[in-house]
Amino acid sequence: MSYIHLQVRSGYSLMNSTITIERLVEKAKSSNFPAIALTDEGVLYGAIPFYQACRKAGIKPIIGLILPVANGNETSEVTLLAKNNTGYHHLIRLSTMLQVEERESIPLEQVEEYADGLIAILPAEDPVFSAKLKENDFQEAKGYLERFQHTFASEDFYVGVERQGRTATLLEHFASIHPVSVTAITDVRYLEENDVYSYACLLAMKHGKEWDMERTDKSLWGKHLRHEEEVELALGGLFPEAVRTTEKIADRCHVDIDFSTRLLPSFPLDDEVDAHTYLENLCERNLLEKYPEPSAEMKERLAYELSVIKTMGFSDYFLIIADIIAYAKSKGIAVGPGRGSSAGSLVAYVLGITDVDPLEFDLLFERFLNPERQTMPDIDIDFSDERRDEVIEYVREKYGKEHVAQIITFGTFAARSLIRELIKTLNVNPEDARYILREFPTQSSKPLAETMKSLPELSEYVKQSNKLKLLFSIAVRLEGLPRHISTHAAGIVISNEPLVEHVPLTTGTGDTYLTQYAMNELEAIGLLKMDFLGLRNLSLLEKVLHTINYGKNDPLRLEEIPEHDEKTYELLREGRTNGIFQLESEGMKRVLKELKPTSFEDIVAVNALFRPGPMDFIPTYIRRKHQLEPVTYPHDDLKPILEKTYGVLVYQEQIMQIAHRIAGFSLGEADILRRAVSKKDEGIMEEQREAFLQGCIENGYSREIAVEIFSWIVKFSNYGFPRSHAVAYSKISYQLSYLKANYPAEFFAEVLSSVRNQQDKLQLYLKELHEIGIELLPPSINRSIWKFTVEKSAIRMGLSSIKGIGRDAIFAIIEARKTGPFKHLFDFCLRVSDVKRSAVENLILAGAFDELYPNRASLLASLDQAMEQGELFREFQDQPNLFEDTLNLVENYVEIEDFPLTKRLQDEKELVGMYLSSHPLENYRKNLRACGFLSIVEMEKATPRRNMQTAVIVQEIKQIRTKRGEQMAFLTIADEENTMEAVLFPDTYRNVKRWLEEEQLVVLKGKTEERNGNMQFIIDDAASFSENLLDHRPEQVLFIKSVEETNPQALKVIQRMATRYPGDVPIILYNEVTQQTYRLKEDYFLHPAGACLHQLRQFFGREHVVLQRTGK
Repeated sequence: MSYIHLQVRSGYSLMNSTITIERLVEKAKSSNFPAIALTDEGVLYGAIPFYQACRKAGIKPIIGLILPVANGNETSEVTLLAKNNTGYHHLIRLSTMLQVEERESIPLEQVEEYADGLIAILPAEDPVFSAKLKENDFQEAKGYLERFQHTFASEDFYVGVERQGRTATLLEHFASIHPVSVTAITDVRYLEENDVYSYACLLAMKHGKEWDMERTDKSLWGKHLRHEEEVELALGGLFPEAVRTTEKIADRCHVDIDFSTRLLPSFPLDDEVDAHTYLENLCERNLLEKYPEPSAEMKERLAYELSVIKTMGFSDYFLIIADIIAYAKSKGIAVGPGRGSSAGSLVAYVLGITDVDPLEFDLLFERFLNPERQTMPDIDIDFSDERRDEVIEYVREKYGKEHVAQIITFGTFAARSLIRELIKTLNVNPEDARYILREFPTQSSKPLAETMKSLPELSEYVKQSNKLKLLFSIAVRLEGLPRHISTHAAGIVISNEPLVEHVPLTTGTGDTYLTQYAMNELEAIGLLKMDFLGLRNLSLLEKVLHTINYGKNDPLRLEEIPEHDEKTYELLREGRTNGIFQLESEGMKRVLKELKPTSFEDIVAVNALFRPGPMDFIPTYIRRKHQLEPVTYPHDDLKPILEKTYGVLVYQEQIMQIAHRIAGFSLGEADILRRAVSKKDEGIMEEQREAFLQGCIENGYSREIAVEIFSWIVKFSNYGFPRSHAVAYSKISYQLSYLKANYPAEFFAEVLSSVRNQQDKLQLYLKELHEIGIELLPPSINRSIWKFTVEKSAIRMGLSSIKGIGRDAIFAIIEARKTGPFKHLFDFCLRVSDVKRSAVENLILAGAFDELYPNRASLLASLDQAMEQGELFREFQDQPNLFEDTLNLVENYVEIEDFPLTKRLQDEKELVGMYLSSHPLENYRKNLRACGFLSIVEMEKATPRRNMQTAVIVQEIKQIRTKRGEQMAFLTIADEENTMEAVLFPDTYRNVKRWLEEEQLVVLKGKTEERNGNMQFIIDDAASFSENLLDHRPEQVLFIKSVEETNPQALKVIQRMATRYPGDVPIILYNEVTQQTYRLKEDYFLHPAGACLHQLRQFFGREHVVLQRTGK
């Protein structure tokens, strides 16, 4: 005899159990349980992984759930177990009903419709039933049970008893009068007895309460995975057959889930035509549109792909995807050119699923669909992220709400966020909390216990406190538990039959259901997942095109963008790729500058290579492209395959082509080889190696050459990237680059709009805007809309850039403006009534009203009067008989002195995130340069040296601790033209941290260093900015005499030296020919380093360059 647990909640009963499926099955196996049930609260989230894990462990899985059932006016939680597949499908129905309709319970009458195939257990401790027993109202208790017994077959209904006590004693007495089947149950919420503390803490977290281990609720004890002896002991001799009954129930439960079937959807067609015939006809017709005179090779490739698709049964799938994409394009929704290996399919190309010609780019169909390897097709589609929901809505309407669902995901307890919550729940000392969160990594892919092993100092710190030891022991048990449900970012499933025939559903966002099974479980039961991804860069493409084409009769279309645009390649060669998909990182910019792309193939290659691992081969690729080293191949016969990539193996398809050409593999066999070497499966690898060597020998190559080529393939296999994916994504990169190079204002208007709330990105793009000479216009009450817009050759800021200006206020302003521009503040307040006073204040302080009246202080002082006047006169606007013409208000501003510039700038910075009227340093720049304080641009161009000085604003301070526990800081510093990263090492930081703040004007002394391709400033000293610093008299003057020979280049040479060695030493230039003396302006002041003087003397002559002290 063996006790079987028939009521087990897992972590999928969200925040109500500490059990994971993996640990549950491991524990059941180590305890030699022959069977075990999973019964979560109203859901079947874990049913499939539980079933698979049990089968693998040799344990019988019993699938069930706990269902709140309304019995008359009272509700009980009943444990339902599936006896067979019918019962399993009825559980799916009941769970779906409960979740989709968001019910609190299901009436017993409705449960009866699905009772077939189910075993029901009503716990004796159920509040309703136990109350009737305790009131000795056995007739009421009998009636309550009879309604359940009527619903389920008599042999399928049980009362579950857990422990001896008053309820159990009364039940024994009741059962002697009114026979009822009784089984033992345990309300399992955690695995080990000591896990009660973790469970109690979890419940406290769930309810947002603090928890103290010493005050753990006693009712929570005993909910662990008990052994038979513990159960019998708990029953105390009552119901001696109850334990045996659990075994009998388990013996009656046999669910067999078929993982071999495919539940592929069908494309709706008339009965007269089958899907494949329709697909063939469509492809043949579309082939002529893509290729007006298709070659025999094209026709042969198309026929081959269609035959594979037919054999694998995927014709409907291709039609469905093609239809969805056609719909999106017809509605002007941006669709990606392709994603992943699907771009290797000619069928996909002629159907419009992809925009990448696989023949032009030498892409392989077998990389996508391999007849030698039966797997589900995987066509992932990128849509504009702002319009993806429209596509999902179309799919739901076309195939029916019951046939379409998005896919569930589970947010789990990640280590750091869990520690943060436990700190709050356990009321950990703030000092301990700060230390733990400072020392624990922000992101870690390792389990918590493993992470702690790599943090010996933190581990020692934790060991000194019982509370901290408790915190981490609980964290280890709770880590990875599901915390909440969410929606998969891309996944959609479509089925022929209503989805509820195969998978339980729950509510999703909007009108689309959500599957209760996650992605892997859906694929396991045979449902086909489609990924509809929202890509921000497609939205950007869409918007830039719309801005370019606004008001045009001949709009620009993406497909018309020239393939070899010199402006585009010039932009790429200069690394000006801010805002460009895949090419925006600093590392990628550096590579582009070195690579100097001249063709689309270069973009494809760099997209494929710029990843950890293959990145090591980028220098080789660049050197060979620029003919700085010879191109070599492992064998000359590989030249046709590797020539485009200068002998560097870049793409997975190249591995397949090598195996096909050298070893005579079919492309399907070559794909299996590619997968084998990538996965490093020793058994399959050896098998593939022998087949490769044999094939090479049969093709006339020596064994030595074959071994060498195979070893070379294995070496590079880790780095290969799908060429099809690289080509598809590189198209988006090129299209955005083209738009940026040829329509910079339109590009920047949209890219700035997309990042208006991300200050770091905003500053980056504004810096480039300044560099290319596009003016940024401030927000305007008469010209701005909600986003950044193109205004002539400049860009106008949108009103949404101003803090506190919401969508409704902006649209109210735009609506009022339709009758004409605002004349003054009083006119605005008359015509716009739906904007709060605080919003109008922010508009004034951000400068949006400057064009109407430049005195912001006066505008602000007049606001109350303007609003009162507007409210008073607004009621007359709808009475035309009172006024012959439009009501005009007289502007009557309060006369007051305007705010000082510093106040205006401070307001702008606070409300818009940047300075608009000027910059705090702009008026000082001339004097700063004269005193040797360099701008950031000057420091970047200068030859690095110690004791450089600069005046900047501290934009951001990031404080960290060194490995020795000392505080240091990384700063973002900025002036009116640029930003730079700066570093305060511990000794310096210690001296300045007391007073250093963000948005503070400071002077810094230090040196510049290059790090990861960017200049950063190492700070040796810092002080608050003071105008007194500009009271500076130079200690030295540099006299230069220019003669007839040196006159033409004199100023250029001095300017070049001042750029390399900027400083505070003035230049006096004497022109011997004109006999005139000039004191050069501040831009020419330099630092008279030895190298600087040497170069000047080389050009002008030693005797003509004299450095003198001023006698100061």
